[in-house]
Amino acid sequence: MSLTKYITVIFMLLFITNCSTADENKKEKKVIPDKITMLYVTQPQCPSCDALNKVMNQPEPKKLIENYFQIKKVYLGEKIPDNLIPPNGTPTIYFLGSDDEVLVEPIIGEKTEPELMEFLNDSLYEFKVTYGVDIRELKKENNETEGKNEKVN
Repeated sequence: MSLTKYITVIFMLLFITNCSTADENKKEKKVIPDKITMLYVTQPQCPSCDALNKVMNQPEPKKLIENYFQIKKVYLGEKIPDNLIPPNGTPTIYFLGSDDEVLVEPIIGEKTEPELMEFLNDSLYEFKVTYGVDIRELKKENNETEGKNEKVN
Protein backbone atom coordinates (compact mmCIF):
# COMPACT_ATOMS: atom_id res chain seq x y z
CA MET A 1 0.00 0.00 0.00
CA SER A 2 2.73 2.49 0.75
CA LEU A 3 4.15 2.11 -2.77
CA THR A 4 0.75 3.08 -4.19
CA LYS A 5 0.68 6.17 -1.97
CA TYR A 6 4.15 7.25 -3.17
CA ILE A 7 3.19 6.77 -6.80
CA THR A 8 -0.03 8.76 -6.26
CA VAL A 9 1.88 11.61 -4.59
CA ILE A 10 4.43 11.69 -7.43
CA PHE A 11 1.66 11.83 -10.06
CA MET A 12 -0.09 14.60 -8.15
CA LEU A 13 3.15 16.64 -7.98
CA LEU A 14 3.78 16.13 -11.68
CA PHE A 15 0.19 17.15 -12.47
CA ILE A 16 0.43 20.32 -10.36
CA THR A 17 3.78 21.25 -11.92
CA ASN A 18 2.42 20.67 -15.40
CA CYS A 19 -0.67 22.80 -14.71
CA SER A 20 1.33 25.74 -13.36
CA THR A 21 3.64 25.68 -16.38
CA ALA A 22 0.64 25.85 -18.71
CA ASP A 23 -0.67 28.90 -16.84
CA GLU A 24 2.70 30.64 -17.12
CA ASN A 25 2.74 30.05 -20.88
CA LYS A 26 -0.72 31.63 -21.18
CA LYS A 27 0.49 34.94 -19.68
CA GLU A 28 0.69 37.72 -22.21
CA LYS A 29 4.18 38.59 -23.27
CA LYS A 30 5.15 42.25 -23.03
CA VAL A 31 5.38 44.15 -26.29
CA ILE A 32 8.98 45.23 -26.78
CA PRO A 33 9.12 48.81 -28.07
CA ASP A 34 11.72 49.86 -30.65
CA LYS A 35 12.77 52.83 -28.55
CA ILE A 36 12.31 54.23 -25.07
CA THR A 37 9.87 57.12 -25.00
CA MET A 38 11.12 60.30 -23.37
CA LEU A 39 7.96 62.21 -22.47
CA TYR A 40 9.36 65.73 -22.23
CA VAL A 41 7.15 68.18 -20.32
CA THR A 42 8.10 71.75 -21.17
CA GLN A 43 6.65 75.23 -21.47
CA PRO A 44 7.43 78.36 -23.47
CA GLN A 45 10.00 80.75 -22.04
CA CYS A 46 11.61 78.08 -19.82
CA PRO A 47 15.31 78.82 -19.19
CA SER A 48 15.83 75.47 -17.47
CA CYS A 49 14.33 73.69 -20.51
CA ASP A 50 16.70 75.60 -22.79
CA ALA A 51 19.66 74.58 -20.61
CA LEU A 52 18.58 70.91 -20.63
CA ASN A 53 18.11 71.04 -24.42
CA LYS A 54 21.72 72.25 -24.78
CA VAL A 55 22.95 69.35 -22.66
CA MET A 56 20.82 66.88 -24.64
CA ASN A 57 22.50 68.15 -27.83
CA GLN A 58 26.02 67.44 -26.57
CA PRO A 59 27.63 64.70 -28.74
CA GLU A 60 27.47 61.77 -26.29
CA PRO A 61 23.87 62.22 -25.03
CA LYS A 62 22.68 63.19 -28.51
CA LYS A 63 24.01 59.94 -29.98
CA LEU A 64 22.24 57.82 -27.34
CA ILE A 65 19.00 59.77 -27.68
CA GLU A 66 18.97 59.51 -31.48
CA ASN A 67 19.60 55.75 -31.41
CA TYR A 68 17.54 54.50 -28.48
CA PHE A 69 15.01 57.15 -27.47
CA GLN A 70 11.96 58.83 -28.96
CA ILE A 71 11.19 62.30 -27.63
CA LYS A 72 7.52 63.29 -27.27
CA LYS A 73 7.09 66.89 -26.13
CA VAL A 74 4.02 68.05 -24.23
CA TYR A 75 3.39 71.36 -22.56
CA LEU A 76 2.84 71.73 -18.83
CA GLY A 77 -0.88 71.30 -18.16
CA GLU A 78 -1.52 69.01 -21.15
CA LYS A 79 -2.75 65.48 -20.53
CA ILE A 80 -0.13 62.90 -19.66
CA PRO A 81 -0.68 59.16 -19.04
CA ASP A 82 -2.74 58.45 -15.92
CA ASN A 83 -0.06 56.27 -14.30
CA LEU A 84 2.42 59.19 -14.08
CA ILE A 85 2.78 61.54 -11.16
CA PRO A 86 1.96 65.02 -12.52
CA PRO A 87 5.04 67.19 -13.07
CA ASN A 88 5.79 69.79 -10.45
CA GLY A 89 7.50 72.05 -12.97
CA THR A 90 9.55 72.08 -16.13
CA PRO A 91 11.52 70.51 -17.53
CA THR A 92 10.36 67.05 -16.51
CA ILE A 93 11.22 63.99 -18.58
CA TYR A 94 9.58 60.61 -18.03
CA PHE A 95 11.24 57.46 -19.41
CA LEU A 96 8.55 55.08 -20.66
CA GLY A 97 8.36 51.62 -22.18
CA SER A 98 5.38 50.01 -23.85
CA ASP A 99 1.94 50.96 -22.55
CA ASP A 100 3.54 54.01 -20.89
CA GLU A 101 5.27 51.80 -18.34
CA VAL A 102 7.71 53.85 -16.21
CA LEU A 103 11.28 52.59 -16.52
CA VAL A 104 13.13 54.99 -14.19
CA GLU A 105 12.39 58.03 -12.09
CA PRO A 106 11.81 61.19 -14.13
CA ILE A 107 14.35 63.92 -14.75
CA ILE A 108 13.23 67.06 -12.95
CA GLY A 109 14.98 70.32 -13.77
CA GLU A 110 18.12 70.98 -15.74
CA LYS A 111 20.98 68.48 -15.56
CA THR A 112 24.68 68.40 -16.36
CA GLU A 113 25.94 66.05 -19.07
CA PRO A 114 27.14 63.38 -16.57
CA GLU A 115 23.78 63.52 -14.76
CA LEU A 116 21.85 63.20 -18.02
CA MET A 117 24.06 60.31 -19.15
CA GLU A 118 23.32 58.55 -15.88
CA PHE A 119 19.55 58.82 -16.52
CA LEU A 120 19.94 57.63 -20.11
CA ASN A 121 22.11 54.66 -19.13
CA ASP A 122 19.79 53.76 -16.25
CA SER A 123 16.88 53.77 -18.71
CA LEU A 124 18.76 51.45 -21.07
CA TYR A 125 19.56 49.12 -18.16
CA GLU A 126 15.95 49.10 -16.89
CA PHE A 127 14.72 48.41 -20.44
CA LYS A 128 16.95 45.32 -20.46
CA VAL A 129 15.66 44.22 -17.04
CA THR A 130 12.01 44.87 -17.93
CA TYR A 131 11.95 43.30 -21.38
CA GLY A 132 14.81 40.81 -21.10
CA VAL A 133 16.42 42.36 -24.17
CA ASP A 134 19.29 44.80 -24.55
CA ILE A 135 17.87 47.53 -26.79
CA ARG A 136 21.38 48.15 -28.15
CA GLU A 137 21.57 44.55 -29.39
CA LEU A 138 17.99 44.71 -30.66
CA LYS A 139 18.86 47.83 -32.66
CA LYS A 140 21.99 46.13 -34.13
CA GLU A 141 19.94 43.09 -35.17
CA ASN A 142 17.30 45.30 -36.81
CA ASN A 143 19.97 47.26 -38.70
CA GLU A 144 21.64 44.05 -39.89
CA THR A 145 18.29 42.64 -41.03
CA GLU A 146 17.40 45.86 -42.87
CA GLY A 147 20.80 45.84 -44.58
CA LYS A 148 20.27 42.26 -45.78
CA ASN A 149 16.79 43.10 -47.07
CA GLU A 150 18.13 46.07 -49.00
CA LYS A 151 20.79 43.89 -50.67
CA VAL A 152 18.20 41.28 -51.66
CA ASN A 153 15.83 43.82 -53.24
